[in-house]
Amino acid sequence: MEFKDFLKKSLEDIKSKNLYRQRIVLSKDTVNFSSNDYLGLRDNQKTKEKLLKNIDNLDLGSGASVLVSGYHPVQQELEDFIANFKQTESCVVVGSGYMANVGLLQAITNEDDVIFSDELNHASIVDGIRLSKAKKVIYRHLDLEDLEDKIKSLDVKGKKFIITDGVFSMEGDIAPLDKIVEIADKYDAVLIVDDAHGTGITGEGRGTLNHFGITPKDNIIQVGTLSKAVGSYGAFICGSKLLVDFLVNKMRSIIFTTGLSPIQNFISLENFKLLSKEDYRRVDVLEKAKYLYNGLKSVGIEINFHNTPILSYVVGSEEKALKIRDKLLENNIFIQAIRPPTVPKGTSRLRITVSHKNSYKEIDRLLEIISNI
Repeated sequence: MEFKDFLKKSLEDIKSKNLYRQRIVLSKDTVNFSSNDYLGLRDNQKTKEKLLKNIDNLDLGSGASVLVSGYHPVQQELEDFIANFKQTESCVVVGSGYMANVGLLQAITNEDDVIFSDELNHASIVDGIRLSKAKKVIYRHLDLEDLEDKIKSLDVKGKKFIITDGVFSMEGDIAPLDKIVEIADKYDAVLIVDDAHGTGITGEGRGTLNHFGITPKDNIIQVGTLSKAVGSYGAFICGSKLLVDFLVNKMRSIIFTTGLSPIQNFISLENFKLLSKEDYRRVDVLEKAKYLYNGLKSVGIEINFHNTPILSYVVGSEEKALKIRDKLLENNIFIQAIRPPTVPKGTSRLRITVSHKNSYKEIDRLLEIISNI
């Protein structure tokens, strides 16, 4: 089969299963309920004004890997700020959340190790485990009995790792880290928390560990993103100084990729400062999410609410999810239809995310249209 025929046939197969994806250009009038910009920071005026004042002191690009072309002071300042915010000894900033998880898991594991992973962890974790040399063991979603049964039944020659999302991206549910930490301590395992959707939202904004009153320690690694509640781009890994020094020397997605631009790091730093000071954004978005949840219940849509900005309206079939998405878009409201392989087959859904920037009037409009659909 020729390559172009392979591509054509594969796309036809994807379309026949209602799994075809395309990038939708949204007009300025479209109200977006699919953004991860939970705190409305991605285009805030305060950071724009500070950037304009400082633009002459910031390079447009980093030039190369920070180990090759140098480490810009603004990146060091950003890392120090995040480490302090996350109450850890140290932090390293990398290009994206995907690069953080893939690079971290490759760097810290070997063939004698075992990674115990929640079955609904993010794709970047799944791919990171695949690319590592460690053995993978999948435990049922949030099932701590299953996790403990599996961790105690294996004779592990090397290190043990437990990895979980802090807040799960598709449902918005929160991992019971208080209990998972107990299991990690009991079986001498390292806990890795991907807090991409928890940072800025849970634990008064400090994240899911803080939500459960857990003090970070050497056997806990926190991964997070700068592209969601922080409203910028990039990611970070927080932990001990020893861990970060090791990653700088061993993590391929630090060593062999160009660093984020000083401008991008400046934006992240200023937005993170606002996140830490302006808690009203977090309080507001959670109040709006609860308002939407109660509104959906009132029109007969039963969904779960986990006190996060993520509301998952599971409709089942891919075709139905697409039809609802398109009908909403006709009314200038955008909610993306999430389909396999992002979610298990038969659980296609509208993943509704609320932002601080969404008004109650926009939420009422969404409720009106979706009830008619």
